Amino acid sequence: MKRKWVWRAGGAVLAALVSLITHIYWFDPARRTTEPVYSELSRSVTGNTLFSQNDPPVRMTFDEGFEYIGGQKFILYGTAAVEQHFFVEEHPDGTLKSFFWLQFEGFLPDNDYTYDYSSSPLRLQIGDFDFYTDTAAGVTNRLMPLGWPGTDGYLARKLAADKGYAMPADYAYARLVHIPDDASRKELLIIFMEDLAPTGWTGESLREGGEHEGRWPEVEAAHLDRIKRVMTLTRAG
Repeated sequence: MKRKWVWRAGGAVLAALVSLITHIYWFDPARRTTEPVYSELSRSVTGNTLFSQNDPPVRMTFDEGFEYIGGQKFILYGTAAVEQHFFVEEHPDGTLKSFFWLQFEGFLPDNDYTYDYSSSPLRLQIGDFDFYTDTAAGVTNRLMPLGWPGTDGYLARKLAADKGYAMPADYAYARLVHIPDDASRKELLIIFMEDLAPTGWTGESLREGGEHEGRWPEVEAAHLDRIKRVMTLTRAG
């Protein structure tokens, strides 16, 4: 009798698990993300400078310590066209020190979605470009180091991993978003991630409630300042 009860309980758990996985699959927009394409990209890179002729027209130049590792394009969640480009900076041992993830994104004409970053706590001005800005002390997930499959973050980390670069275990993170026009249906996204190992602090310790949370403002300020020191933006055309 006990064995039959255990069998029934196990069957119920399995059925619930299958139901959950099915629900996640059918309702997760990430499954509608297309496979990345690496050719015929709209933006071009020469040396350490990326050129974009539209949305927005911009010339982005990075310090010589950064190396371009490639770009890709895909449809995100079935709703937006995305083109990504990546520049990396290495530690002396060849591991990843800093990671620039540049993303040009725009909603497809078959929807009426708009971007709204008015809740972002910070603003950053780089050249003629204004950015909604968010920062965080980051920690790479050990179980899913690339993030959730089908997201833009997963595809960004996967390209870096395919080039031999694993994300730092602990890092300072900044997300900068520029909306090029009043329609608010296109965006330039710049994400800058920098290894925290040289500071001696972990992402967890710098977060709210962490052992070193009082040091986060200075880490954050140095992180944002470095973006402005190693990257210049000018309007193209």
